[in-house]
Amino acid sequence: MHQPISPRRISFALAILITVFLTYQIVQALSFLKGTASPEIYLNRIALCLSGYFLAIIFAWKGMRVPGGIIFSLFAIAMMFFAGSVAKSSLYGWFLAEYAVLCFLLYRLDENYENQIGGLVVDREKQQNEMNDLSVWYKTKGEGISILFEKYSTYYHLRKFAEGLTTSLSVKQLSQMIVKQCAEFIPRGDVVLLAFADPEGRKMSVIASQSASDKAPKILEKQGDLFDIWVVRNRKRLIVNDAHQDFRFDISETMKHEKIRSLIIVPLLYEGRVIGTLRIHASRPENFSNDDLRLLDAIGGVASTALSNAKLYEKTEELAIRDSLTGLYLRRFFYQRLKDEHRRVLLTHRPLSLLICDLDHFKNCNDRYGHTAGDLMLIHFSEILKENTENAVVARYGGEEFAVLLPEVSKQEAAEIAEKIRQAVEESPFIIRREKLKMTVSIGVSSLPDDTLDLESLVQKSDRALYDAKRKGRNKVCLSKD
Repeated sequence: MHQPISPRRISFALAILITVFLTYQIVQALSFLKGTASPEIYLNRIALCLSGYFLAIIFAWKGMRVPGGIIFSLFAIAMMFFAGSVAKSSLYGWFLAEYAVLCFLLYRLDENYENQIGGLVVDREKQQNEMNDLSVWYKTKGEGISILFEKYSTYYHLRKFAEGLTTSLSVKQLSQMIVKQCAEFIPRGDVVLLAFADPEGRKMSVIASQSASDKAPKILEKQGDLFDIWVVRNRKRLIVNDAHQDFRFDISETMKHEKIRSLIIVPLLYEGRVIGTLRIHASRPENFSNDDLRLLDAIGGVASTALSNAKLYEKTEELAIRDSLTGLYLRRFFYQRLKDEHRRVLLTHRPLSLLICDLDHFKNCNDRYGHTAGDLMLIHFSEILKENTENAVVARYGGEEFAVLLPEVSKQEAAEIAEKIRQAVEESPFIIRREKLKMTVSIGVSSLPDDTLDLESLVQKSDRALYDAKRKGRNKVCLSKD
């Protein structure tokens, strides 16, 4: 079988072909230069060919990195001097600086690329070392856990479990995978719960649960009880053999939890901070052993990193669709939702309305008080939009323009919402540097299917309605015309 040609070889071959072609063109132009009455044509051709060496240098750099780029740059410089001396023109000297700038930029790009690759390699080695340290640490644990791991092949399944967690970046999916595996690893428990803690560690919210029996109802809601709070505050794992007799907890409180007699619970840690708890409880006392607690701790250690990465990924995804200043959706995400809602309208024949809002005289405020004041005005208006719309998709459309998508809202209802927004803006003066400024907004309204069934036409009609509101003196709500 023939091995495929590498992209670097292709790039280097292209650099050579381009260089040969351009050199030939320059030599030919120089040969015609002395015998022509219009030397400007050939001088311009030579300049164009010298510019073409930029492409050859880029391909050479891609093919042979720094050596290739330098060699072809030197060749281009030599051709520049050769052409300049033969043509007796000093105008080509500018290409020397341009070649140098190009090489500098390519070098910096190459350096940044190498730094990124190096950083990824270091991160990968760090993660591998962490996994190796974790494996070694649990492999060298006491004889009891070693026997348990060997008897049930738990270590093998734990490793498979850790590998399985890398297949998803969804917090919900990972949480369900974790509680399901806990129920399989430690089947003596009645219920497995995974809960996240708030930043203060005072409240817990269950993300996933797993019952020992499929017929048993799953727990959908739960506030952190005294056991969860104890683990979060002490940052320690916990085993309770009999909750009704444990001196660490108030008996009057533990007696309220009739179905919780024994439990094991471990904190989920990330970068030294408790992000949640993983627990298994049963209605029978003396139900769990220290080996069960160690195993749950091992699962929690692997799950902590996976869940933290998933939460970070989801937060990053959220930032990618929201405006950093106002917290509203970005235009790209807004259009995607608009397309989805448009398809729904065509299937269900339910209404869909669109508002496009524009702050009046925003540029004047920016020019007079500065961009910081303008940003505060945008934030203030975005809060008004959030307060006066329900079940709506609110986005920063661009600059001082905002868009509000109202599913299942008729045109007349949308006009009433728009008027409510307009009045709220007008009645909410904006204070800058102790000076009270009147803020107003113009709004254009269009609706499906009253105005159109076409998606682009819906947006255009709202834009035209907004333009009518501006033309009629601003601080108005205008409906699109059929």
